[in-house]
Amino acid sequence: MALLLPHRRRGCIRRGWSAACEAVRLDGFVRVSDRIVDLSHRGASLTADGLVREGDEIVLTFRAPRSRAWIDALAEVRRVERDGTFGVRFTELEWEARAALFVELAGVPPRVPRARILPDYAASVRRIAASSRARL
Repeated sequence: MALLLPHRRRGCIRRGWSAACEAVRLDGFVRVSDRIVDLSHRGASLTADGLVREGDEIVLTFRAPRSRAWIDALAEVRRVERDGTFGVRFTELEWEARAALFVELAGVPPRVPRARILPDYAASVRRIAASSRARL
């Protein structure tokens, strides 16, 4: 039994799906990316072709996985990585498009994590305390 539990930071699974896209920053209407590197029904990670900052709003257009349908979304840049990628959260996405993404991504394998998994110390302490009370 593992002593430390992994920390759950993400509310949904990012799928290892790479595809062409068009991402344009609303401020100045400048293209900032042409490639999605992973995707979920709540957001995506993209390669950066231009300057992006946390909080920037972008318009993202891409083709849904295993589909010929195009999806348009308004998204907010949530993080910018040193490796030239940035993560976005969809702020405006039609309900039907979000549902289609959820269904189409179900068969795509999750992306391999790049960072080490952080321990969830609070959950680990609660688990240790509960097991020690059970022994008494």
